[in-house]
Amino acid sequence: MNRKSHLALPFFGTPLIRLLAVTTAAAALATPAQAATITFEGGAGAAYIDGEVYSESGFNFGFASPFADGAGTLVGVNIDGSDPSWCANMACPTGPSGAYYGALNDSTVSIWSDSANPFRLQGFDASFIGHTSALGGYLDTVGLILVRGLTAAGEVLEEDFWLDGPGSDGFSFANFSASTMFDNAFTELLMIGFACGNDGFCRAYQSNTAQFALDNVILVSDDAAEVPEPATGLIFGIGLLGLLARARRRTA
Repeated sequence: MNRKSHLALPFFGTPLIRLLAVTTAAAALATPAQAATITFEGGAGAAYIDGEVYSESGFNFGFASPFADGAGTLVGVNIDGSDPSWCANMACPTGPSGAYYGALNDSTVSIWSDSANPFRLQGFDASFIGHTSALGGYLDTVGLILVRGLTAAGEVLEEDFWLDGPGSDGFSFANFSASTMFDNAFTELLMIGFACGNDGFCRAYQSNTAQFALDNVILVSDDAAEVPEPATGLIFGIGLLGLLARARRRTA
């Protein structure tokens, strides 16, 4: 299966806007790299509403959903993998005993450095989260995560990471290595979930079933000297309204 697509979604999320002003300064001041693996263990059991942020090891993860209808809309949960009651009515990945993040309700994950320094993505673990525990109705390729990044040079780059359907024991995490494209220095990354249908199209922001689990995100950041602090008025949490989803077609 050729899993490439050339259709695009608009890049959005205000960390992108918030960091544009410091892109040049951050790139110029970058020094030796520091690696971090984000495990979400620090937030085990926490639930997130639209616009909230989780921070770990110098990186911020912002959560938002186009289905949010105001304060209090659930967009994700730090799931305890050792407790099956967390996913009693869904099909979550089997096997993990620690915490991982579950992006629910067609939500997105936006990543940026706490210091506003450019960084790179090396890889991550991910799985689809089914909207029902009945495994018989899922496709062999059930969804994808589109990772879109804004580089320090102002380019927008993206790559698809395809998610397999369940095996006999259910869904499971797969390890994804980012391509050399993600050796670029980014100021923000955005992860968008897609759910694939029987018509051969994979869609975001339409079905409320494009859910995915995320764990062990490996990020490499360049330490920098003092970087000017951007204005805080454009904080994450807006920019989703009016976004029209587009489909990605699976081609044989």
